[in-house]
Formats: sequence, structure tokens, C-alpha cells
Amino acid sequence: MNSLCTDEQKKHLLKLTTLVSDKRLSGQEAWSAFSKPEKSKKFKGKRPETERFTFAEAEVRTYKDLRQIVQNKLFERCGGSCSYCRRAVGHYGWAWHIEHVLPKSKYPAKTFLLSNLTVGCVHCNMWKGSRVDKQLRTQKLPIINPVELNFQYSKHLNFVQIGTESLSFAKYLPRTAEGRETYELLSFKELERAHAINGVDGSAAALHERITRGMQIGLGTEEGRQLAALLQRLKTSIYNLP
Repeated sequence: MNSLCTDEQKKHLLKLTTLVSDKRLSGQEAWSAFSKPEKSKKFKGKRPETERFTFAEAEVRTYKDLRQIVQNKLFERCGGSCSYCRRAVGHYGWAWHIEHVLPKSKYPAKTFLLSNLTVGCVHCNMWKGSRVDKQLRTQKLPIINPVELNFQYSKHLNFVQIGTESLSFAKYLPRTAEGRETYELLSFKELERAHAINGVDGSAAALHERITRGMQIGLGTEEGRQLAALLQRLKTSIYNLP
């Protein structure tokens, strides 16, 4: 992210990266301090006691401004689409997150590297977190890596959409082992089914949107992640009905 910072902002970002390198903050905690900045943040984690960290007003302002700059940069780089499923995100698409390709929980030194960040929709972010990130033992992902050098999505997956005035279909066609793992681990079959149902049932599309929007609320806390997981299971059960 340093390439996007002014000299003053670099100093403020250095505070977080130093806290991570000194192991005073985990990657997840540092990202929470960055993405939801406050003058005072408390973290428990694996500590015997809760520890409070303070941030100057200028640091809080830097984190707010820099987050928006990073969001805009990633959105432009990814063409307003999720890097994994290639569905549109943003104001006229699905909810999305700044996605850490290599998880910050296991690779905290990469938490603030722009080269490790991309756009991930709520659906892909949830499944990647539970099925890929938690099981990851090396820096080699079993699924596609959208930030690797010379990455080409079409080499691994073809995404086909067909629509008429009353029907709409989407299909993912894996072409490589990474593409097949992406299709399976990120539940692209659910996306295909949801796309078809939403195309013919406006009420289902509205429900899908409300659930997906709800999933992104509070993901920075354990309670929020549990709620998001519950909503994901609800969404999956709806679109797996016969």
C-alpha cells in the first residue's frame, strides 16, 4: 500500500505493520484497526488480558482515507467484478470485500501488501475463508490465484451468461485443476442455480440480495462471522431446494 501513500500516511501505516512484525497485533487485528479505525481499539485474541491500542486523530484519518483509496484501486483493477466468480460487485452488483488472497491470519506480513489484495464478493469470501484459508499450509493455493504473475482467468475457467427477457442462465466451465477446485470449493454450482432462479423469480432475487447484504455486516467480529455463516447456510438451503 505504500505506493498509494503520502509520506505522512506511510508513517501511519508503518505503525500497524510494525505492530504486526513485533507480534503485538495479529494480521486480523491490524486489519481491523485499519478498516474500522478508532482512536482506541481493544483486542483480546490469545492474550491473557485485553490490551488497548491508541491511535492519533491523524492516524485514524489516514486509515479511513487510505482504505477508500485501496478500494477504488482494486475496484478499477478488477473491472468491478469478483476476482473468483467474475460477477459484478458494487453499487449495481453484489456486496464485496477487500480480499486477502493469502490469508492475513496465516501470513500477517502480507496484510498490507497491495499485491496480496483483490476484490472478493461475499459469497466467494465466505467459502474461501472456511474451505481454503483454514486448510492452507503453504502459499500455493488449491484454487485460482488472481494476483499471481501473468494470471489469466480464461485459462482456468470460462464464465458464460445467457439471458432473454424472461430467463437468465450462468455456467462455469473449469479448464484446469485450479479451476475445478475453485468451482467445487467456492460452490459455483450454487451460483449457477441462484442465477437461474433469480432470473425467473423476482421475490427470490430480492431475498437473495437481502441475505447477501446481511452477510457482510459485522464480519470483523467472531459473532458477526457466525451470523454470516448462518446466513450462508440459509442461502445454500434455499437454492438447493428441489
